[in-house]
Amino acid sequence: MRFVVTAGPTREAIDPVRFISNRSSGKMGYAIAEAALASGHKVELITGPASIPAPRGAEIVSVTTSDELDDAVHRAVRKCDVLVMCAAVSDYKPAARSGRKMKKR
Repeated sequence: MRFVVTAGPTREAIDPVRFISNRSSGKMGYAIAEAALASGHKVELITGPASIPAPRGAEIVSVTTSDELDDAVHRAVRKCDVLVMCAAVSDYKPAARSGRKMKKR
């Protein structure tokens, strides 16, 4: 079977320096990916920026924003048997991203 697992946080840019995110570690999604690999399944892991090592043997797709995650999932779901969605998608994103660092106000 082919698994697609999402994990980790997403980041939504406010300006070139700041972003909105959350403290997701990605541990749950990575553990599910490892379990599927240990059971002999193929795994595509779509992951936001996580600070833990990716499971060996998984096909890794790195994403940053919720839009990138959405695109990656829509591409991957066409060729999978099981989809497990553990990513911690940001609840908010700015209407517009500033092109330069915003000054404190």
